[in-house]
Amino acid sequence: MDALELAEETMAQRAARLKRERAAASREEARAMKRARLDWADLPSEILVLVMQMVAEMPAEDTEDPRRETHRLGAVPTVPRVASVCRGWRHAVASDPRALWRVVDLSYGWARPSDAIVRRYCANGDWARLTALTLADCAVLTDASLRALHQHCPELVSLDVSGTSKMTLGGMKPLSERLTGLTLDRVKQPSMGATNRLVSGMLTDKLTRLSVADVTGLDRGFIRNLHKCCGPALRHLNLSHSGMHHQNLPWLELQRSCPNVETLLLNGFGGASGWSTVPNAQGAAFAGDVPGWQNLKTLHVGAATRTHSTGHSLTPSYVDAFVLDALTRNANVEDLDVTGCAISAVHLWGIPSLWLGALKCLRAAKTGFASDEGIEFLAARDRPWATSLAQSLETVELGTSHMNANDVSDRGLDVLSHNLANLRALGVAGSDITDRALERLVDARHKTLRIVDVLGCRGLSRAARQAAHRGEPLQIRAAIRKERGETVSDEDEENDDDEEEYSIPRRRAAARAVDRFEEILDSDDDANENWIDEEENDEEEEEENEDEEHDEEEDAISVSLAAPAPAQTGALKIVMRRR
Repeated sequence: MDALELAEETMAQRAARLKRERAAASREEARAMKRARLDWADLPSEILVLVMQMVAEMPAEDTEDPRRETHRLGAVPTVPRVASVCRGWRHAVASDPRALWRVVDLSYGWARPSDAIVRRYCANGDWARLTALTLADCAVLTDASLRALHQHCPELVSLDVSGTSKMTLGGMKPLSERLTGLTLDRVKQPSMGATNRLVSGMLTDKLTRLSVADVTGLDRGFIRNLHKCCGPALRHLNLSHSGMHHQNLPWLELQRSCPNVETLLLNGFGGASGWSTVPNAQGAAFAGDVPGWQNLKTLHVGAATRTHSTGHSLTPSYVDAFVLDALTRNANVEDLDVTGCAISAVHLWGIPSLWLGALKCLRAAKTGFASDEGIEFLAARDRPWATSLAQSLETVELGTSHMNANDVSDRGLDVLSHNLANLRALGVAGSDITDRALERLVDARHKTLRIVDVLGCRGLSRAARQAAHRGEPLQIRAAIRKERGETVSDEDEENDDDEEEYSIPRRRAAARAVDRFEEILDSDDDANENWIDEEENDEEEEEENEDEEHDEEEDAISVSLAAPAPAQTGALKIVMRRR
């Protein structure tokens, strides 16, 4: 169109023209995308199955991933979902189902399998290459499912039957010959003796991963014979919160028979009575030959926590600094949990081989570490491990919501801020720190520090405690400086603005957006033309035409009413206006 036609073009014509141009551009873009589109259904079925297999498989060591609470990564629900996408994908799944059904999670709450379902998948050959199966909390499953797995799943090496009660030792025993990973958490049997026979009967020297957590009926015989049944293949051992009587851990025999242990989880072991070492390593450095676990990376020996109507309490712990030294001898532990243990800050200085230059995570609430003296021992620069520990330690938990760090003050916090270069998360809830020390910590470690737990610290100002609910260090520092009336840095201002925008209610945000939109529309005529909605404009034109017709009808009716009405009898004329 030339300049004269554009000048004479009305608003309605311009809107219609723009609408046609956009529709034409959209059609052209759709055609271009269709020409360049890669149709997954046209790929070879072998390639599709390979991609689906990578999505469907989840290694057995990832079963403790917290994402499993909301995201399932195994064959369920991956295989049913991809089979429902299109015909090509459904044919790809049907072409080689054995390659996809290798890691299956049918735990209760996500699925509700029965013996018939398990036997059907085993009989039709879909689970012929099954390697890992999770049947946690499936209370209806019996030995019939185990017999089908033993008969039709020759490659099954990892089994999780946590929380089951109808599976017996007779059904599980044939599978024990091939299993390398076994999870028996919360298993239930008619009696405590049957529970112990089930757990003890499944022990073999082929196991690389054994978890018997939350089994309160576990007796001392199982622990006493554990090192006799397991061998050098064992890598992961979890006995957390198992046993209801005082337990004796044969740590020296375990180190000799299972020297390759990498993860040892004993939190709450022994229940309310705790556990001790045999031979006794408590109270004095063990003078015997200690081979140690040279591959040990994770060690959790924290005491159990009991909840009462009046609060929380810790069960007795017999793990002191000497027991910890015996368990970590010749090891490079990266994750250590000693919460509630009988570790005194005075005894720490007498342990020569405790550290631990590769430590990344330390949880030590209600111990000698949760004090200024313990922090100085941990992070002092004159210790042999100081250089490596300053670079490796990332998480330090010295206090929680129900275990306050009462003995940590500004002195200990300054040591942490100066000596730990890669500190990312710090928990000192209930400590005796002040705003100044916390500000110095954020100033020194704001590039790496992500979470600070200072809840319940009465030495902090009210503004700092309120900002600490989200645990973000920069917000806490900004609140401290605002409380003193000082200028807040640009970095803190940006973070604070993000928080303010996050906390704005939806109605206020919507009102601000509408106000901004009206300002743009009222700014100039060009902006008004650019913001015109063509469909809305067409509707307005139709409404205007209807209004004009409506006005003409009202005029005609008013004229007819003004004329003298002829005399009529026996009838009543009703005039209805159409809106």
